[in-house]
Amino acid sequence: MKVLRVLLIFIFSLLFKTGNSQDIITTLPSALKSGNANVIAKNFDKRIDITIDENADNYSSTQAEVILKNFLNKFSSRQFQIIHQGTSSGAAQYAIGNLKTNLGSYRTYVYIRKVNNIQYIQEIRFEKE
Repeated sequence: MKVLRVLLIFIFSLLFKTGNSQDIITTLPSALKSGNANVIAKNFDKRIDITIDENADNYSSTQAEVILKNFLNKFSSRQFQIIHQGTSSGAAQYAIGNLKTNLGSYRTYVYIRKVNNIQYIQEIRFEKE
C-alpha cells in the first residue's frame, strides 16, 4: 500500500511540474483581460525582463508584478487574444498576442523557459502598435 501511495504521489508531481507551461498560456488571456497581474506573476521566474514600449529592464518577480499591475491598471478595458504560440530551442515556449485596450493596442510577447523541470515566464513585452 505504501509503495502504491508513493508511486501515485510521484506521478501526480510529474504531471503538475511538466504541465504548467500549457496552464501559463491557457490562463494568460483571461488574466490580461481582467488585469489580474497576480495570476501572471505566479509564473514569474526570480528575475524577469519586462518591456513596455521602449522602457525595458530586469526586475525581481515582486517588482515585476507591481510594474505589470500598474501597466494593466491604466486601462479601463482590455481584450487579449493569442495569435501565435510555439516552442523554440531548449524546449522554451512563447506566445505572441494582441492586447487591445481603450488607449490603444499592444503586441504582446511572452517567453517561457523551463528551469529545474518547471516552466517560468522569463520575459514579457508590450509594444504599442
